[in-house]
Amino acid sequence: MAQPAYNMEIFEDRRPQKQPRVRAVKGNKPSAQLRGRRVKQAALVVLMVTLVCGLISSQVMLTELTGQIQSTKQQLVNAQSDYNYLSSVLDSKTGQKNVEEIATTQLGLMKLDRSQITYFSLENNATIQRPESAAERLTEFLTTSVLSLADYLNP
Repeated sequence: MAQPAYNMEIFEDRRPQKQPRVRAVKGNKPSAQLRGRRVKQAALVVLMVTLVCGLISSQVMLTELTGQIQSTKQQLVNAQSDYNYLSSVLDSKTGQKNVEEIATTQLGLMKLDRSQITYFSLENNATIQRPESAAERLTEFLTTSVLSLADYLNP
């Protein structure tokens, strides 16, 4: 037997292979498929860049709005605190005892007593006549004095 390196029978029935046809084309124009692929890739890149820019801008806007919300909430808390403080000050200044004290000390007003109240009824005529004589004035003065003394003694 012969060694395989010297076996020439392997090459006997060999058909010649077809050589690829090469065509000469003027210029280096890319094919239509290659151009279509490049256009698709460019459109995809533009779309991705647009989406990324939109995402970034929405995150920036969200961050700014969150900051504005926080500052507005802080302003609301401060305004509520001021309102509570001013309400308590107003309540303390308009309390019954405080108003009575200011009226008596600063304005010189006095509490109403029974001698200052006069009741009368209008039965027949619609006019009121004040007593004009000295005796009637004296009687009225004594009556009101006794009523105010009784009111003073009886708390």
